[in-house]
Amino acid sequence: MEVPSARPAMSGLSFATLSGRQGRIGELLGAGGQGEVYHVVVDGLPFALKWYHQHYTEIDTGLRLRLERGVRRGAPTNDFLWPLDLVEVPGNSSFGYIMPLRKSDFRGIRDLIAPPPHRLELTLASRIRLCQQLAHSFFELHAGGFCYQDINFGNIFVNPDTARILICDNDNVNIDGADASIYGTRKFMAPEVVRRESLPNSRTDLFSMAVLFFYTIFGWHPLDGRRENDISVLNADSEMSLYGTKPIFLFDPDTDENGPVEGVHDWIVARWHSLPRALRQLFIRSFTDGLHDPASRVLETEWMNVLNLIPDSIHICHDCGFEHVISLVKNQPAASGECLCCGEILEFSPVLVLGSHILTMSIGQEIRGEQVNYTKDAAAVAAKVEAHPTRANLIGLRNMTNAPWRASLPEGTSHLVPPGQAVRIAPGTTIEFGTAVGNIIEVNKLELTS
Repeated sequence: MEVPSARPAMSGLSFATLSGRQGRIGELLGAGGQGEVYHVVVDGLPFALKWYHQHYTEIDTGLRLRLERGVRRGAPTNDFLWPLDLVEVPGNSSFGYIMPLRKSDFRGIRDLIAPPPHRLELTLASRIRLCQQLAHSFFELHAGGFCYQDINFGNIFVNPDTARILICDNDNVNIDGADASIYGTRKFMAPEVVRRESLPNSRTDLFSMAVLFFYTIFGWHPLDGRRENDISVLNADSEMSLYGTKPIFLFDPDTDENGPVEGVHDWIVARWHSLPRALRQLFIRSFTDGLHDPASRVLETEWMNVLNLIPDSIHICHDCGFEHVISLVKNQPAASGECLCCGEILEFSPVLVLGSHILTMSIGQEIRGEQVNYTKDAAAVAAKVEAHPTRANLIGLRNMTNAPWRASLPEGTSHLVPPGQAVRIAPGTTIEFGTAVGNIIEVNKLELTS
């Protein structure tokens, strides 16, 4: 939002929420076409107030009803900067609502595609975790019978250090199937919405969410390939063709009509091949069948099931820093033997395979308690990979729980690993973490295939 230089008349005014709480309007934080956002204090606590322009409330006649419904319903998850209470100011015929205050360490994810030096550089693991949270939050929203209607870059913020997200602009939220107040944001709308054949609903949300995931992981739009690259001036007719009447996925397996252009999409192609087949298949379904059949779109739970396997299984090329995901291929951990970006030979440490999960055993890697069924506390650390104090070529996995493990070694012997002790990481070792059993296995090096 752009912040006007003049001090707005609202600052300094007192107000009451509809529930009777008293507050005072502070500094202006931002302004846009719908209204203004202020820092406010309510009963001694800081919040944000979104105050609508009078003309906007006259245009969006269902706005107040949506907000009242949202306040009664409550936030689906803590990731939503959800309306908490409606606000009126004496002598002013408009209204607004208070919501949690977004901290300054959050940045808009639009910066993922900003030009340097303003670009938001996140690791692949952070990008995947961002998508995980979005899938979970929109699952909870949709499960409550609501739809968001306008999923796009401008509504999502992320803490770059923790990958924690916040979802704003929740005055868009409405009952799924109800008349929409908006169509959405260009390049995020489902094709049937672009063609004005449908209003936003939970199924169009699924399409917009898939676009957002592709943008987040690749920094690129999934329908921008050869056809978009060949257009010298993008106008309304060409946009309608690209995103509405004739959309084609950049990686559509059945046609190369809109495929990647050498020298333009090289990095995107490398990242595509670095991802697990299961994730690529979800994108293919989203942007082939899902372009034309809303019922074929990928559900949030499907995304979560695949995304959950990725963050701990990433190997980084030591030459160029490109990230590759190790995945199970024929029940064995595998990845490209050459860096898909610079072509250098990749050297992998052994990995720990826990069921369908792969965890790289690089120094500093931590295993969370929930991953070995030790605790449901997502922050609890059960084990950590450490270098041997005197032998540089050896690494070990230290037991950071209060219970012993049992390690079965390749030569056929086994022993207990008491709390605080470490077991050598060597291929062929099996570790019993109580009820969870993990196997240390070498990574198979694969030749690149589609």
